[in-house]
Amino acid sequence: MHPRFRRNRRPDDTDVPTLDGALTRRGVLAGAGGLGLAGVLAACGADEQAASSGSTAASSSAATQAVGAGDDLLSELLAQAPQCPTTSEATEGPYWFDVDRIRADIREDREGVPLELALRVVDLDDCRVDGDPAPVRDAVVEIWHCDAEGDYSGFESASAGTPGGGPGGGSPGGAPGGNDASGSVSDGSYSSGDRESSPSDAKTYLRGAQSTDASGIVRFTSIFPGWYRGRTVHIHLRVHLNKTTARTSQLYFDDALSDALFAAHSPYDGHQGRDTRNSDDGIYDAIGLLKAQQSDGTVYAAVNLGIRAN
Repeated sequence: MHPRFRRNRRPDDTDVPTLDGALTRRGVLAGAGGLGLAGVLAACGADEQAASSGSTAASSSAATQAVGAGDDLLSELLAQAPQCPTTSEATEGPYWFDVDRIRADIREDREGVPLELALRVVDLDDCRVDGDPAPVRDAVVEIWHCDAEGDYSGFESASAGTPGGGPGGGSPGGAPGGNDASGSVSDGSYSSGDRESSPSDAKTYLRGAQSTDASGIVRFTSIFPGWYRGRTVHIHLRVHLNKTTARTSQLYFDDALSDALFAAHSPYDGHQGRDTRNSDDGIYDAIGLLKAQQSDGTVYAAVNLGIRAN
């Protein structure tokens, strides 16, 4: 039976710190008291979903109609991906801030090849390659990535045109050292106490979060990411199990797919000179390589995210 892909907003309802910085589900689920993640997200989720759909109502409607058609393909891609991978920790880069938006469609006004992304969070303590994948329910999965021309919302002036694309010529989204820690401390519905970068504009495209359903799955509608100097094509993610504990990592695409899309589609084809591929990227980790396939003009991609849950 294929897992059901649902845009679920039911993260767990506790706010429990963990020991030794380890991602743990049992401590989160065992806690009690306070409104916590579930209550906050249930209250704000519908408003955020409605707010994000205003300028993209027609395209969002089309994407919704395509959800059912893509379920089987995404299920197959999840089955082909490593079932119990140990997801690597990776820098969040200098362009993270607490956008605090629960939404499945993160495109806003960005143009590009449609991307349907399915991510399943699995518990490495219980996961079995030939059996139950041990899905982690009610985690909050947050993603962000650049647009087709390599720009990040909130940091367009910093991410456009500089060597590496980063502030002062750094490498956005990946250079060792991570977040530039120039902003305030996060205090949102799923992140609290993390130092943010200081956005230079108010844009929020290609950023958002969803909570995992009973199958451990979240699904996002986005566009295929572009590239910028010094980095291969990638998507940033954080898996939040409570407001103060998250695993940060990055996801990648096969270079052949990226090359084909960039050559054949606008606005990617107007952004020439890609200088870094997976094999050249010092942050790239094959464990984050998405299983991806193009079908009827849309890229479908999926991966299992294994976390330690002691």
